[in-house]
Amino acid sequence: MKLGSLFGIGFSLNWLFLLLLLAAAWVGRLTEALTVFAVVLLHELGHVVTAGGCGLRVREVELLPFGGVARMEGLLEAEPATEAVIALAGPLTNGLLMGIGTLLVRYELSDPLWTSFFVEVNAAVAAFNLLPALPLDGGRLYRAYRAQRVGFRRATHEAVLLGRGLGLLLFAGGAVGLYMGYVSATAALAGGFVFLAAGRETDHAAYVLMAYLNRKRHELDAAGCLAAEALVARADATVKEVVERFVSQRYHVVWVVDETGRVLGLATEVDVLDCLFERGWDVPLREVARSPFVDNT
Repeated sequence: MKLGSLFGIGFSLNWLFLLLLLAAAWVGRLTEALTVFAVVLLHELGHVVTAGGCGLRVREVELLPFGGVARMEGLLEAEPATEAVIALAGPLTNGLLMGIGTLLVRYELSDPLWTSFFVEVNAAVAAFNLLPALPLDGGRLYRAYRAQRVGFRRATHEAVLLGRGLGLLLFAGGAVGLYMGYVSATAALAGGFVFLAAGRETDHAAYVLMAYLNRKRHELDAAGCLAAEALVARADATVKEVVERFVSQRYHVVWVVDETGRVLGLATEVDVLDCLFERGWDVPLREVARSPFVDNT
């Protein structure tokens, strides 16, 4: 559901969030629901402001029941450090709001019941979003950390698996708790949301990976100087197998060897990526390596 736009940024409301608002109005809890809505909106605005400070333009913000998704131009996923900073901005915004709420209670500047609820909602939104599961902020932090060690593709896969695992755990625990009368349906709903959202992240991962690799082609030009990362691969290994090992802020040099370990040639990161975009994933490295000893026929 489209809500409108502000400063060129489109805002929309996820259908599940809309249903929760309608259900809250039906049972007379609209004030609490609108408070949750405001907290989620402010959480996302924290991401938006930080993204603007990092030079990225936000096209759209979708508000979800337990957070939101800010869609940005500039290939955010290609810069793990930038992604981490923007991901942290949401929970830090909630922390700031908790501090403001605590001051309001201390100096009796607002209704204590509402303010206590406001503080609790901010704490819950911040804690939930820090779970290490995509598409939550914690999942983006986890991916930014792991991408610098195992490559973007594998880091995304790990974060998605964590998301699905945590989603199933929350759903199962919430369902059991609801049956036993210990908790409300919120935990089960949150688990279902995380599981489904992680699946959507998998669908989007292929596009994001190609965007990441396209930007890697220009990392050296942008940085001027990068640390080198040496890889060794067999001549029959494919471009795909090598690219999955590429990490951000490193320039890769691939030594291509035969089955006995003898060096046949060398392929730079640029050679490998150019081959990927021109010929596809499945080209063997013997056709990429630069050496007079490699048969390129």
